Amino acid sequence: MTITLLLLSLTVVVAFQSPGPSSREFAYRAGSITTSKLALTTNSPSVTIRASDLDDALGLTLEERAVVNVHRVCSKSVVYVTSVLNPMGRSERRWRGTIRKENDEVQKKLQSLPRGTALGSGSGFVVDPAGYVVTNYHVIQRAYESNQIIIQYDSFWKGVVANTTNKVQASGGDSAMLSNIQGIINGTINAISGRLNSDNLPAKVFVRFGTDDNGGGGYIPCDIVDVVKELDVAVLKICDSSSTSLPALTYGTSSDLLVGQSLLAIGNPFGLDRTITAGLVSALGRSVTGVAGNDIKNCIQTDAAINPGNSGGPLLTLNGKVVGVNTMIITTSGSSAGIGFAVPGDNVKESTDRIVELDKERQLRLTTRKGRGWIGVDVAMNYLEDSFCKRLVNVDETGLGAFVTAIDVNSPLLLTKDTNDVIKITSAVNGSVVIGDRIIKVGGTDIANGKDFANEMQNRVEGEQITLTVVNEDDDARILYIKLGRIPL
Repeated sequence: MTITLLLLSLTVVVAFQSPGPSSREFAYRAGSITTSKLALTTNSPSVTIRASDLDDALGLTLEERAVVNVHRVCSKSVVYVTSVLNPMGRSERRWRGTIRKENDEVQKKLQSLPRGTALGSGSGFVVDPAGYVVTNYHVIQRAYESNQIIIQYDSFWKGVVANTTNKVQASGGDSAMLSNIQGIINGTINAISGRLNSDNLPAKVFVRFGTDDNGGGGYIPCDIVDVVKELDVAVLKICDSSSTSLPALTYGTSSDLLVGQSLLAIGNPFGLDRTITAGLVSALGRSVTGVAGNDIKNCIQTDAAINPGNSGGPLLTLNGKVVGVNTMIITTSGSSAGIGFAVPGDNVKESTDRIVELDKERQLRLTTRKGRGWIGVDVAMNYLEDSFCKRLVNVDETGLGAFVTAIDVNSPLLLTKDTNDVIKITSAVNGSVVIGDRIIKVGGTDIANGKDFANEMQNRVEGEQITLTVVNEDDDARILYIKLGRIPL
């Protein structure tokens, strides 16, 4: 074993001393925090060791190992986000840069940011392997507002076209006349807006993975799926169809954080890719006015260095779970003064998961596949669920079920018999909690909490018949038979 370590150490020294692009290099393989590996690549047969073994050789402390491993694994999911205002008349083909065909890595490497007026930049992180990215709303705010103006403008003129068409048809006009009128109006729209077609919006958002990746630091265009202004967050969708299995970060529970707990921030301060900084939870429950002018409640205050460009990046625990989205700082110099704020991850996850789910449903409806099943029920999660659990007596606390907190007016539950007595809602009003019904089974699957229920429903499809086992505050059980509906868009 001693001889092996000495040989490995000698190899590492030679690797760092060898000059030029042909020298040996270190490359981290993707993997979990506990199983990530370090590959030593040479012209001779490759040698692969665990990254943790190298950490042993370097004598890292447990905390240093945690930080190093979080950066190894999580930084791959952090992106640089920027947006550009399209010069008048530039075509969609030019927007797409040099990407001409899918899975062409050479073209990806060559892709550069299109010329135009810069609208803002920051950080973001992948939350779904299908290419969904979360960032701050204020990072893409100017691009979003620019596009919304054009979308509303188009909507107005489409209304004009529809009204004109109806009037011409009512007066007995022929198809040639209708075609001429529509052509004149559409030409006027394009001439005023400077666009070649209604799909080519004036502002475009781009993301860039780290410049040390195989992608070569190229910019990839994104669509703005939706925004949540009150949380200062936005969801983007990477347009490149070859990016279908991106490494996504997972959320922790921000409501479980304690003041003094260690935190890590990864982002792109001043455009420096994937910079990691460390700090503590300085305070919880802060209310701040965000950069976009929105009041954000229940923020996490941290002294982890957050600078311009960190906005939209993840705030992580030492086990690599996202507990917040870095959003703003208080400073007199414009740089970090040790007072930064992050939007709580629980709120971000709840809102952005819904946005991603609806967008996926829209994509499914363009195909012949059935979409995800919809039951139209909200259940308590996180701290709200904990509060409800504390109000229950004579109930085993391990596996209380999912507390129903709301039912949509179009829910399939309301199509069953005795709609007035189907579900009693658990609610909190004026500080008092009224315990209602809990879902303890979906089919034959036990439901321990709200998260279990949400996970179980993700695998259900439209039109599927399911049974719900529901118990009331007296622990009396009954079974409901439900046919899942279609998610309303």
